[in-house]
Amino acid sequence: MTFEHVFADLGGIPANRLTDAQGLAGVLLAAANAAGLNPANPPVVKIGPKGVSAALVCHGGHVALHGVPDVGLCFVDVAGLSGALPQRGLEVIIKRFGAREVRTDARRRGPVTQAIHPEGP
Repeated sequence: MTFEHVFADLGGIPANRLTDAQGLAGVLLAAANAAGLNPANPPVVKIGPKGVSAALVCHGGHVALHGVPDVGLCFVDVAGLSGALPQRGLEVIIKRFGAREVRTDARRRGPVTQAIHPEGP
């Protein structure tokens, strides 16, 4: 069993898109739907003095973001079990936010075949 996991650093986002709690909840739901993820609970959005954090826990995955509206920056994380399409969820977020700068990374995650023990064998 594996997880597909995509990450992105987004820049150039208008501040109002990162301070609208209802809009952010809608973005998380739309991204989950595009990725083929089923929400386990409603989205959680917290806006505070150090920015915004929002997450949607799904059955077999999640959609999460952390943003700094003052500088138009947002870090996004979408993951799902095999069969999910997190890249599609990420594309929805990028488009909805109108990000002008995008840096992405993707990883397939799964069983650890060789454990690494920091204190030695």
